[in-house]
Amino acid sequence: MAQDEYIKTLMSNFRPKAAVEKRIPNQQLESGLGESEAHKMSFLQNEILRVFEDIRELKIEGDKKRLIKIDGRNEEILKVLYPVFSVDVTRFINFLLTKFFEEHPEIVKEIKKSFKSL
Repeated sequence: MAQDEYIKTLMSNFRPKAAVEKRIPNQQLESGLGESEAHKMSFLQNEILRVFEDIRELKIEGDKKRLIKIDGRNEEILKVLYPVFSVDVTRFINFLLTKFFEEHPEIVKEIKKSFKSL
């Protein structure tokens, strides 16, 4: 039962834009947030929805599969990605890896350099 409530809570936090915009005034009343804080919260929710849309649109080139172990604390999040946000875990992980390697090109260079020296 607690797991069902957890999923419902997650789903209620992330709805399409229209639902998010309708919910902001209620959140202001319940939490006592000021206008600027509620606007910031709305912006963050919209930004998250935009990132999820980018993940859904990610094209995965390749057909290799890799078995990886997922930490327990991350598994709980990954389990609800698809049912709540319609985001495939494979796309999500590929998206994170792509962003990480784009932000840290020195890692890729070092790996290639080390590989050449073998």
